[in-house]
Amino acid sequence: RMIGINITGMDELARQLEALGRDVSTKILRDAGRAALAPVLEDMQQHAGYDETAPGPHMRDSITIRSTTRGRAQVTLRVGPSKAHQMKALAQEFGTVKQVGDPFIRPALDYNKTQVLRILAAEIRYGIENR
Repeated sequence: RMIGINITGMDELARQLEALGRDVSTKILRDAGRAALAPVLEDMQQHAGYDETAPGPHMRDSITIRSTTRGRAQVTLRVGPSKAHQMKALAQEFGTVKQVGDPFIRPALDYNKTQVLRILAAEIRYGIENR
C-alpha cells in the first residue's frame, strides 16, 4: 500500500521548474523530495520494530528513500522498508491474527506532513534560485 500526499498551491514554483527544462527540474524535485522526506525516514526508523537478538539485517536498517522518474519530470519518492522486509512491515503496521498492530508508517507521515510540505517548498525554491 502506498500513502501519498498531493501538493496544491505551488503553481508558480511549477512554472519556474518547467522553464528550467526537464533534467534540471527533475534533479531539483528529487533533491527537494529527499530532503523533505528525511523527517519521515527518521520517524519510521525510530518506531520500526527491532529485536536485537534476531540475526541478519533489521527492518529499521532497511528503511530508505527511493525515487523514480517517469514521463516529463514526474518524480515519485517512496520512503519505507526494503522489499525483503515488506511482510514484516505490514504485520507491524496492521497486525496479524497473532500480533496486534503497532503502526509506524502512517503515523510517521501524518505527524510530519506539515514539516514535509514546508521543507519541500523551501528546497524547491532554493533549487530554482541556486541552479
